[in-house]
Amino acid sequence: MKTICKWILIVLVFFFTLVACAQKSVNTNPPEQIDKNSDNKTEDELDESNLSPTPGKTNPIIEKEVILYFSDNDLMDTYRVKANITVEDNNPLNIAKSALEAWIKGPSHDELHGLIHPDVMIEYVENKDGVAYVSFSEEITKSNLGSTGELMFAEQIVMIMEQFGFEQTQILVEGQIVESIIGHLFTAEPLVAGDPDNYQWIKDKDPRTIVVQNIAFRIFEPAPHTEVKDKIVIRGLARVFEGVIMYEFEDGHFILDEGFTTATKGAPEWGEFEITIDVNGVAYETGLVVLYEESAKDGSRINELIIPLKIIK
Repeated sequence: MKTICKWILIVLVFFFTLVACAQKSVNTNPPEQIDKNSDNKTEDELDESNLSPTPGKTNPIIEKEVILYFSDNDLMDTYRVKANITVEDNNPLNIAKSALEAWIKGPSHDELHGLIHPDVMIEYVENKDGVAYVSFSEEITKSNLGSTGELMFAEQIVMIMEQFGFEQTQILVEGQIVESIIGHLFTAEPLVAGDPDNYQWIKDKDPRTIVVQNIAFRIFEPAPHTEVKDKIVIRGLARVFEGVIMYEFEDGHFILDEGFTTATKGAPEWGEFEITIDVNGVAYETGLVVLYEESAKDGSRINELIIPLKIIK
């Protein structure tokens, strides 16, 4: 009997020892005691950590000052303005592309006019052997600019690119060279930039009111159909060959006075001028002042501007 009890006791001790060992292996690191900062992360934890952005890896936004070119509201001249744009790096081509995109959005100045519809996109800007290649989306071909507007459009693009070191710019449509963007200007070859100093800053634009103008003359006075007595004083700006302005005054039947004067500057700049014409003894109640220039090519009469006036006796 004692022997049986002894073996039963041995079996029970062995059984309880096994149970204790099993519990210890299961509960060695209870969930509440796991160090969450430990490097021994689970596979899921490692995957989640990779989803978080790495501090300091984003590109900083850089602000740049660039020069943009816009026409006036009458499409008579092109002015330059300074503008601030934001870019992600200092890559000149990226800055040039952002400058062109700002140009497409149009000017903030009331006296300036944007030529391009905002739906037009700049696809890319590339440098090929020192020539800038600027690719526009197809919408550019639908622009309704006319011959003057298309010339200004091309002029403004090449002048914007000039500040980034490009003397020539090739305009593309969807990456392709075309003979003409809208139908008036040949664009199958690179266009050459002019001198930035030939473009007036908009802040320096003459504040005087222009009463009549064309491509060669901007007249401050007299306005058409103004009443004059004794004399006519014509003041304005001219952009003519060598600054030489030709003029005539007629009463509707005869030329009563004619001559020339010289503006303070010759084309392509605008020069100041003033002409005084005596109208004493004019027999009719109306008169015409005719301004024009002579062609440097053949001496023909070009860019004629007529100002009708009323004569008071």
